[in-house]
Amino acid sequence: MLVYCMPFATVALALSSETDKHALLTLKEKLTNGAPDSLPSWNESLHFCEWEGITCGRRHMRVSVLHLENQPLGGILGPSLGNLTFLRVLNLSNINLHGEIPKQVGRLKRLQVLSLHNNKIQGEIPTELSNCTNIKVIDLGLNQLTGRIPTWFGSMTQLFGLVLGRNNLVGTIPTSLGNSSSLQYIILAENPLEGAIPYSLGWLSLKILNLGATNLSVVDSGEPNYWKFSVFNI
Repeated sequence: MLVYCMPFATVALALSSETDKHALLTLKEKLTNGAPDSLPSWNESLHFCEWEGITCGRRHMRVSVLHLENQPLGGILGPSLGNLTFLRVLNLSNINLHGEIPKQVGRLKRLQVLSLHNNKIQGEIPTELSNCTNIKVIDLGLNQLTGRIPTWFGSMTQLFGLVLGRNNLVGTIPTSLGNSSSLQYIILAENPLEGAIPYSLGWLSLKILNLGATNLSVVDSGEPNYWKFSVFNI
């Protein structure tokens, strides 16, 4: 039986690798606006696991890390991103991205770190991101995001850090955020948020809560030392 299964497994692995390569090449076109001099190592002469910013897992040879921080690429994040289904770390901070976060990000079920800090990303945080239940860090700070802080952040029980500072997010902080029991730091500063800081945040073991330059207010909980943070800025 093993003799018959091995060729099938080999073919399946090869097809999966082709899926990642095609996804990356399509993504490159969007990220670079088709500029021929950008990401020169991303070509057919090298295996995609050797391309700049790419790390592959040893077992399946699938893309597990995409790290292109601080490169002036200037494009958009295309939907082919969703085909990199083994991706665990996505860091595209400070690469002059614009456009919106594609809803296909919700297909990245293994994703643990999402960092798109310091770009020009617009639109709302896509609901599909809630499918990434293994995520530990979300850094979307210093962009042009609009809309409200999603209530479904509260269902992300592995979320360790949430950075949404310096955007255009409005409304209140959802009470459900207090259900995200692993949170250690929350940075929401420099958004036109309003209302009272929900008591539920006091249930968390936060080290940092930065709400500076917002319209949020602190309501006396009636309990001494209720807000127990290492850094509390409002």
